[in-house]
Amino acid sequence: MQAISTISFLLFLSLCKTVVSTSEPPCRDDPFFQFGSYTVNGKQIKRTCAWLSEDRDKYETRTKNWCDKRIKPFPVVHVKCPESCGKCVSPGRPNCVMDTPVGWHDRTGEEYDCEWYAGGQNCQLWGNSYPYLGKTANQACCVCGGGCSDFPLGWTDSNGRDCAWYGASASRCKNFGNRFRKHGYVANDACCVCNGGSRKGSTQDAALKEE
Repeated sequence: MQAISTISFLLFLSLCKTVVSTSEPPCRDDPFFQFGSYTVNGKQIKRTCAWLSEDRDKYETRTKNWCDKRIKPFPVVHVKCPESCGKCVSPGRPNCVMDTPVGWHDRTGEEYDCEWYAGGQNCQLWGNSYPYLGKTANQACCVCGGGCSDFPLGWTDSNGRDCAWYGASASRCKNFGNRFRKHGYVANDACCVCNGGSRKGSTQDAALKEE
């Protein structure tokens, strides 16, 4: 009986190793990695991955000075701090047609808009922080995986007019957005520009991910 249990355990361990070895590891900073320290006003400051990104005003300088530096016996800093050093892949949302709300910026100022978040690893570093108008960058910005996608993809009304047609004139959603239904949708349901479409976290968003 003990022999069977041992064999079962070994098979389970082998399966786990196979899964781990064939899966791409997540792009995450090492929370235990440190690369030196310094003192400010008598307080010791440890350099960690979090230290690189904790201050937006100093982020560019810190990453430029440290991410590609090797401090023996440590590896190059960006190997241990890929998120903070901008080495991870952007989480952009496929088929996203517009940021929502249009003109969104985070609560710290107008300069921190979706265009700013498109730079470096800003979505990963601060995309869940500084909400404004009820949304963070990861909810509002296409480049951060938020924003709005027309749904169903490629929808046209019963006259063959698509969401781009409705967006070409400010009056079209109002005048025609509840008419010319096709496949169960009118423009006010399907088109982001008519305040429809799929937004992150919605039922339509889940359907988009399954397509």
